Amino acid sequence: MTKRSLDVENKENESESNSATTNDPLPAKKPKLIAQTNDHEDEKEVEHDSDGEEDEEDEVVEEEEEEEGPISISQVIELNEGTIHPKHKEYFIYEGTDLSMVSRTARFWSRKYLQALRHVNPDAYNMYIHNDFVCYGELEVLENCLIDLAKGTLLKHKGQMNSANCITAFRRLEALTIVLKEADNFVGMDDGDRFVAILRVIGACYVTILGTLLPKSLFHNGSVENEDDIKKLTKLAQQLPNFKEVLKQALIRARLYLQIGDARTAYINVLYTIYCHWSTIIDKNRIDLNVKSDEQDEEIWEALKCAARIKKTAYKESFNFLKELEIYSKMYPDLGGHSHDLRKWSKTRRNMYSFDNMDDEPVGNFWLRL
Repeated sequence: MTKRSLDVENKENESESNSATTNDPLPAKKPKLIAQTNDHEDEKEVEHDSDGEEDEEDEVVEEEEEEEGPISISQVIELNEGTIHPKHKEYFIYEGTDLSMVSRTARFWSRKYLQALRHVNPDAYNMYIHNDFVCYGELEVLENCLIDLAKGTLLKHKGQMNSANCITAFRRLEALTIVLKEADNFVGMDDGDRFVAILRVIGACYVTILGTLLPKSLFHNGSVENEDDIKKLTKLAQQLPNFKEVLKQALIRARLYLQIGDARTAYINVLYTIYCHWSTIIDKNRIDLNVKSDEQDEEIWEALKCAARIKKTAYKESFNFLKELEIYSKMYPDLGGHSHDLRKWSKTRRNMYSFDNMDDEPVGNFWLRL
């Protein structure tokens, strides 16, 4: 099934979208990073607590802040430059986010696709086209991201990836992870088969890139005892200081996708196996799914349990990124492109779908014309 045509007649039961008021996209608001109190403010709090009185209102605010948790890096990275890491100069620190450290490469590429995501949403242009437009728009952006990643890494070096190439490839994978965190609508597309197909491509992308980077022993159950593999992993931990954070976010997203329909892919189990080995070797913390440690938040805990229940061989899939991308491109030759990028539409074409024109037309004509 191809992407939904723009001239498809809208169904009567499709609801109107909440919209902005201009043809230009609404500027994204800059989220506030979690503020840190200084020493002077801490002293005041200690003095206040010493009186033995509890401020119920302050407690409620603190509880609400705890429930909100860290800000998504995808909401911050476009507008915030971060702080250069004092030790790892290729990384930027984003305090108070769920990915507290981002590589320079990932920041560059994620910004490109995050910006594109804002321009495939008709609401930002005060327009209504059809209910699935933003779903297929986000899919288009993700397809472009995957195509660019393949061209910039595996296809560029034709399978001969040296250490530096592998590091760069992982940082491109890091960018994909950030973009996936923001692309919440593509999962709602009305083509379930295509949703499963793109998930298999995404999963194969993770497994293939990690396969070029990590020792083979990390992809199998059981302990990793080879000294060379352990040394290589220790070196990678220095080169990729946010490796585990990226893997954690990938696992969390994978679990969410598997809860939607019949997503026939087991790549989450591969990520789980690598995550457990990394925790054991680098963090000296063996993961036991029967005992939840204080360090593990609920999201990753549930993702790990979900991954452990799925066998890596549960479905017939190659986990080969280029192969899965080729299969996908044959099934859906319209992949990628910019047909949903509203920046590239003419003003006349955008006006056809603009809510601003509703007042100038007879009642009902706007919807009939669509």
